[in-house]
Amino acid sequence: MIKYQTRGLVGLTPENLTWLTGNWKGQRGQDQIEEQWSGLAGGTLMAMFRWLQGEQVWFYEFITIEQAGEHVLLRIKHFDPGLKGWEEKDKATEFLLVQLQDREAVFFQINKPGPWMVYRLEAQDRLVTYFTDGDEPVKLEEIFTFWRQ
Repeated sequence: MIKYQTRGLVGLTPENLTWLTGNWKGQRGQDQIEEQWSGLAGGTLMAMFRWLQGEQVWFYEFITIEQAGEHVLLRIKHFDPGLKGWEEKDKATEFLLVQLQDREAVFFQINKPGPWMVYRLEAQDRLVTYFTDGDEPVKLEEIFTFWRQ
């Protein structure tokens, strides 16, 4: 299986990831998922993610892609219904952009070295994202597939 690098790319900006922009909806098993990415403003991209189990929200995410010195970081804050945060007040789960080819971005989780997070625009109307440790093939049920709305 592919092991991605863990060093950040230099010379890129959030503008290189504007292909994420849009309103995306999908299913994960019987659950509904959605992710909405804003256009570039202030040198950043931002998104919200919502996961519904039946008619109930399971959790939310607030996501940003920002410049951090010479690198690009993706930051996520998770929330339960009622906006009860998972992370500490001044913390976020952080991922460093380590690979960008065509319309595939790979981020490495840096605040507790963990998996890589992959975003791939497979077609103009289909976006997939998943986590991988690089050792095992990603299972179909672990892939988030979204369609542009």
